Amino acid sequence: MFKYAVSLVADNSKEKVAAKLEFFKRTLGCSESELSIAISKMPSILGISDENLTRKIEFLVNEVGMEPQYILERPVLLGYSLEKRLLPQHRVMKALQAKGLLNSNRTYFTLANMVDAFILKFIDCHQDSVPGLAAYYAKACAGDVPPEVQLLS
Repeated sequence: MFKYAVSLVADNSKEKVAAKLEFFKRTLGCSESELSIAISKMPSILGISDENLTRKIEFLVNEVGMEPQYILERPVLLGYSLEKRLLPQHRVMKALQAKGLLNSNRTYFTLANMVDAFILKFIDCHQDSVPGLAAYYAKACAGDVPPEVQLLS
């Protein structure tokens, strides 16, 4: 991790790194020490574009309901694909909740960290009660389902 962080900083100008740090402070409302901890956990967030980060942060705050501090403490969330991971999993969880099929008290962070286990625990076991769920999730993860498409209308 440290080697990766050094490489990222070395490959970017001082101004670019400073601009990225200011972006995080402004967007997440964090202190420099909090930001240092987040970067030490996930140095690659320095290499993600501001536009990409903004979309992910807005989704996590506005759609999922996370506090900026929560995201800052779990910066790995910012490394996941919004279109192919975060959004599809969130939509599946909302659909299962709406149908009364979600009996899990796991946090969104725990769910977002799952890939194969997510499919086993939330897709495969609900195929009979939610027809088309597996196909929808597969398409969504491939980026084939536009944001306005509603699962299980």
